[in-house]
Amino acid sequence: MPNDKIRYSLIALSIVFILIGGYYRVQSQRSGERLDRTKEGWPILIGIRLFGLLTLGSAALWLWNPAWFSRVSWPLPVSVRWLGVIGFALAVAWLLWMFHSLGKNLTDTVVTRRDAYFVNYGPYRFVRNPMYTGVLLLGLSLGLALGTWLIPLAATAMFALFSIRTRTEERYLLERFGHQYESYMKRVGRFFPKVLG
Repeated sequence: MPNDKIRYSLIALSIVFILIGGYYRVQSQRSGERLDRTKEGWPILIGIRLFGLLTLGSAALWLWNPAWFSRVSWPLPVSVRWLGVIGFALAVAWLLWMFHSLGKNLTDTVVTRRDAYFVNYGPYRFVRNPMYTGVLLLGLSLGLALGTWLIPLAATAMFALFSIRTRTEERYLLERFGHQYESYMKRVGRFFPKVLG
């Protein structure tokens, strides 16, 4: 079970993430533009949201009452759990940087906004899909911090669905930004930075 300092640190970081991330979500919705979320396909649409709910819901319940999750816990040293908290803080910072960089382009689907502009700065300098990389880091870090395999498993499943969805998403981006995005794809890794060889 995580000690109280770890729990309170995770709760504080989660509140910061929800408040700031929520602000960017609200700002991106101000255009009133309706997006067709079915373009990614029903299985992906439903699967991502279900695994997201499982990951976030189980993390919230765990922080509320860790004893409920004793069957999916493993004993980890406190130092390893604090590494998980640091990883979680880095994932939160990464995702907030991504929200800030993406600005009004932010969507929760594969379709680009009518007034979308090309973004290749911020975390987009390093990876083409920093949100998905951040979600994976968030889930793995929470698993270490809380001492469980359940949350990393759900986050990895969600990441797998994101990686399938990315093919459709990048097709829309190629249609929208053409050669500019094609060139970007050659330079920048999909989920992880390309290693120069």
